[in-house]
Amino acid sequence: MKTFIWSFIVFLATLTLILGIIYVPSFLKSQQEKRDQSIGCIQYRQMFEQSQESHIINPDGKKWVRESMAAQGLMKKYKCTPVESRIRIQ
Repeated sequence: MKTFIWSFIVFLATLTLILGIIYVPSFLKSQQEKRDQSIGCIQYRQMFEQSQESHIINPDGKKWVRESMAAQGLMKKYKCTPVESRIRIQ
């Protein structure tokens, strides 16, 4: 009887692990997609684009730095997926 119980426990643990491996990544991806469609993440992307445009206009200015810092704050606050920079900042 003990062998049966232990076998059943191992079976349930293995089944739980397999189901977790299959379903957790897709669940996490869908949650991230929902966050990326939120108002906060939309504001983050807009602020990021604005900072990129400001950098193109005046690379030595401080406006794009402030906007970039604000965009990073929004990204962290709302847990948004980071946007790739179009320009290379040295």
